[in-house]
Amino acid sequence: MAWDTLTVIALALAVSFVMSEAFFSIKYPRVIGQILTGIILGLPFIKVIFNQESLIDIKFLADLGIIFLLLLTGMKINLEKFRKSGKDTIYIALFGVLVPFFTGFILMRAMGYDSLVALIFGAAISLTAEGTKLKVLMEMNMLNTKVGMVMLGAGILDDIFEVLFLAGVLVIAEHSYAALTLIPIKIVVFVIIVVLTYKLFPYVLGFVKREHSRIATLSLIILFGLVVAVASHKMGLGNIIGAFIAGVIINIVDRRTVTLERDINDLESITFAFIIPFFFINIGLHFDIHSVLNNVWLTVLVLIVATISKIAGALVAKPFTKLSLRQAHLIGWGLNSRGAIELIIAEVALQQNLIPIEIYSSLVFMAIVTTLLFPFMVKSIVKTNPKILNE
Repeated sequence: MAWDTLTVIALALAVSFVMSEAFFSIKYPRVIGQILTGIILGLPFIKVIFNQESLIDIKFLADLGIIFLLLLTGMKINLEKFRKSGKDTIYIALFGVLVPFFTGFILMRAMGYDSLVALIFGAAISLTAEGTKLKVLMEMNMLNTKVGMVMLGAGILDDIFEVLFLAGVLVIAEHSYAALTLIPIKIVVFVIIVVLTYKLFPYVLGFVKREHSRIATLSLIILFGLVVAVASHKMGLGNIIGAFIAGVIINIVDRRTVTLERDINDLESITFAFIIPFFFINIGLHFDIHSVLNNVWLTVLVLIVATISKIAGALVAKPFTKLSLRQAHLIGWGLNSRGAIELIIAEVALQQNLIPIEIYSSLVFMAIVTTLLFPFMVKSIVKTNPKILNE
């Protein structure tokens, strides 16, 4: 019998807290426990407690979580280091998408699937999950390192590819090809909105800070982040890009008031304590053990190809960057983490009968496993090579 939404959310948060602290106590990122919480709660004999309303609410909290995380990231990054990583970031992002995309496309065609299935599959395995990567980078104090900056920048550029791929899938599903022609116009409109908010925000922030109220300042930061994220979403660019840009604007403006660190700590507390766990719980809830068992060999093949091609993409980009081979390898593992837009693309494609159920199940399994692998691999590589982050 399904439980009411409040009880389900309280239970999910309680299990997530215990699991994440258990992993943290043995010096592993909390995100591992949070994803495993979703997998546990998604088991058939436990998932019966969820009604449709509670699943929708958890999905909403998950979407809100990634907005808060990207807003926080924009506020925390070292903008000068981020700017200097530009060339390396572009090449890593480009090859990190192209190599898996074409590898996935060729694999599906070789297995007898049509071009449409191959295109969607290639798109899904070529993307990366920004939320997972950022949470781990923050927990391990890696965000403002050389490797962390490239991972972050490549992930942000990857979001542009995500928007284009998702838009393409939606266009195919809805047969609305005219919608693609509107994307450049929407981008221009969004840029205008960003410029206007950048000009206006300092005055609003200055007015609020005269009250010397931390609550009012935090409220304004959250409101500003949501407004820019909504504008980005309405323009078809996704809310992630908008949230990050809002964070960068706050980073630039708030730094002048010497209270940026305090404001970051306030936002970080509410983000990590309550909202972010549901982003990872929602990933785990997608896991379906029956679908995996019914297509074991395909599932394993997809996981292997997705992982190798993503790491290969970073290694192929290495000669065009100032990164060492070891750094490119580590970044490849960072980009290998999936679990956000990839799942949305797979979900939309399945609902519109664009891909068969076995491909969908394999993509979901791949997204969850690669997300779980990333923290383990990063910890292992950094422990073996402590200087790798800034060499």
